[in-house]
Amino acid sequence: MQERLPEKKPVAVQSVGPASARAPLLSKQALSVLGVLALIALIAAGYFYWQHASLYPSTENAQVQANIVQITPLVTGAVTEVKVHDFTAVKSGDVLVQLDRAPFEAALKLAESRLSVAQQAATGTGPQAIAAKANVEQAQVAVDQARTDLDRTTIKAPADGTVGKVRIQPGEIAKAGMGIFPLVDTAHWWVDANFKETDLARIKPGQTATITIDAFPSQKFTGNVEAVSRASNAAFSLMPAENATGSWVKVVQRFPVRIGLTLKPEDPAIGVGASAYVIVDTAEEATSGAK
Repeated sequence: MQERLPEKKPVAVQSVGPASARAPLLSKQALSVLGVLALIALIAAGYFYWQHASLYPSTENAQVQANIVQITPLVTGAVTEVKVHDFTAVKSGDVLVQLDRAPFEAALKLAESRLSVAQQAATGTGPQAIAAKANVEQAQVAVDQARTDLDRTTIKAPADGTVGKVRIQPGEIAKAGMGIFPLVDTAHWWVDANFKETDLARIKPGQTATITIDAFPSQKFTGNVEAVSRASNAAFSLMPAENATGSWVKVVQRFPVRIGLTLKPEDPAIGVGASAYVIVDTAEEATSGAK
């Protein structure tokens, strides 16, 4: 008979638990410590942000400004020559527009002839001489006025600047007192920054400001606070808000702050109306106040 082989007993395999059953990398105590540290860091960051915003109030509600002069004839006459084009840079005293001189030259000659006649009539003596001398004075005034009107036919730039859109051409009639085109005076630039009323307590004239103009985001401009308005923008409105109503909602008002720009020769050419971002440095005042 064949001998029966002994049966093999199955080997017991130990089961391995899932990864979640392994020991955690950080204990609950360590997680609590990290949470507390993160909360402290968040509070510290919030405090320093509030402190910085308090010492350095800022606003994006700001625009670059400059004086805009309307070139206006002082006499009425036909335009014979326009020596500038749109956006031309000019210097003070440059000729912009020339009016027809002929009618004014004729008026000056007529006034001079009348003055000559009046002077000849005033050579005598007696009561008539007194009246004649009065006529001489009137004739002299007429001559001076005619000479002034002749000079006014040449319209010159009153300041250094850049011409706007020229709205007149040779052959048209320029009327006295009516503007023909604007001129941006480039001698002085400033920024009108509209700060919230909650920022005004720290802003004072003379403080330093840093300005960033959207057209030149990589360029930093400097300036100084020149004046702080005593009235909000809403107060200057033609139809100011009526707060004595039952549906009144409190809104933080904005006050204009004028900041004079300190430009350097190498600075890029800026334009009126450009958007700007302004930061005013009030930290020096806070330091002196603490002392």
